[in-house]
Amino acid sequence: QVERFKAAGATRYNHNLETARSHFPNVVTTHTWEERRETLQNVRDAGLEVCSGGIIGMGESLEQRAEFAAQLAEIEPREVPMNFLDPRPGTPFADYPLVPLGEALRAVAMFRLAMPRTVIRFAGGRELSLGTEGFEKGLLGGINAIIAGNYLTTLGERIETDMETLNRIDLPIKAL
Repeated sequence: QVERFKAAGATRYNHNLETARSHFPNVVTTHTWEERRETLQNVRDAGLEVCSGGIIGMGESLEQRAEFAAQLAEIEPREVPMNFLDPRPGTPFADYPLVPLGEALRAVAMFRLAMPRTVIRFAGGRELSLGTEGFEKGLLGGINAIIAGNYLTTLGERIETDMETLNRIDLPIKAL
């Protein structure tokens, strides 16, 4: 399949590891962490850039967040989307608390220290866990990209609000 993607013109493939290997069985039951890791290796072997991240706040410990950052660093992704749990009604995580601001910022620092040259992108749930203050601090403390607007299944911050924040803290904006 990866060869077909490449032949069709794909240059990057997103396949999230989701969480630390030690926590994965608590989150996913349809396949293993090793299978996801193998897919990423196949992507890399085919010459495509790897994009892989996950979701912070699915019941993992602080140590497992550090484990996750180290495991992502081992695969040397070009980009890491960093999501924060948005506890959705009707899901197994509906009653999980939001990731507190301090914990979210510590996760940003862990990821940046583990992957100093990787594009780390704020993605889903950042509005809930970080708010405006945390968004600014994360941008100044290690995040170097964002997903602006809405996500696949949830609403994000208004693009105008993100642009105002980026302008206020004087960060350059580069469109892809």
